[in-house]
Amino acid sequence: MRQKTQMLLLLGLTILLGACAVPQSLPVGPTPIPMLIPATEPASILGATAAPSFIILSYPARLPSAARGQSLYQTNCARCHGADGKGAVPGARNFNDLDYMRGENPGYFYTAVTEGRGEMPSFKDTLTSDERWDVIFYVWHFSTGAETLASGKSLFETNCAACHGTDGTGKVLGAADFTDLRLVDSLAPRDLYLIVTQGKGSMPAWQGRLLQNERWAVIDYLRTFSYDPTLQGEVVSVPPPTEAASTLVCDPTYLSQSNPFAWGDKAAITAGQVIFSQSCVICHAKDGSGSLPGMPNFTLAQTQSALHTNGGEYLCVVAEGRNAMPGWKETLSVKQMWQALTYIATLGK
Repeated sequence: MRQKTQMLLLLGLTILLGACAVPQSLPVGPTPIPMLIPATEPASILGATAAPSFIILSYPARLPSAARGQSLYQTNCARCHGADGKGAVPGARNFNDLDYMRGENPGYFYTAVTEGRGEMPSFKDTLTSDERWDVIFYVWHFSTGAETLASGKSLFETNCAACHGTDGTGKVLGAADFTDLRLVDSLAPRDLYLIVTQGKGSMPAWQGRLLQNERWAVIDYLRTFSYDPTLQGEVVSVPPPTEAASTLVCDPTYLSQSNPFAWGDKAAITAGQVIFSQSCVICHAKDGSGSLPGMPNFTLAQTQSALHTNGGEYLCVVAEGRNAMPGWKETLSVKQMWQALTYIATLGK
């Protein structure tokens, strides 16, 4: 009996000591159990989320007018933005800020005026769609002026009208129609500046032909094909073209050169044909007879004779440009320009 009691006491002590021992860790599983992230914001009430708004641009039935927009601006906008557009209250946009204005497009302004922005209220119930477009294009005048538009007009007609037309509708295949508000409302001035500077498609780069301020003036002017910029008391006069605009002074390094290829070099002719097709056909026509006014006719015997005799002068024209033709020295190497001229020499045959 005593022995049985001792056995029971030993078993109880063993159980007690086992309960006090530190338990061994479970083996690490192949996939850790993810921890829940504490909630930092209260849950939304079911059905309380507002549906996003989408503004559909309604294009005007008539040409937007800065003059009509001027009176609407003074009545509805000047109190906050100021009569001079520089901003009269804290947070109001300064429309004289060129960096800002050149980075936005008319479509963005239409959306802002329609639905409001921050402290600015919506004007969709105050102004008709056409009136909103009028106000938007009046706002554009704060970042340009009559003198800039006059300069841009002169530069456009001298350098761009051959392809885009004096009315901006586009005379050749692929030339943009600047009268189409659906096209230009989505383009900010900086977008157009990049295209004019670097070129696009068959349009060459104008960085080496027009100064920076001249390119901006052209962009400000071509915007006027989609609205009427005329304001009372502001006269836009077009300055007469200067002699320098139509006179080309050739770099002697071009004039002193002669064709490094034989005029009958088949490889040069083939390479030149590709260059001509990509860069020259739009103005000079596929057969070289000239598809635009003022373009030389490369099929004439006297033109071919002048090309063979004065190749350096033709190289200069291709490199530096002349009249409405832009220079190609920023786009083509001297070798490529000679290849193009070698191909042109075959057009009179």
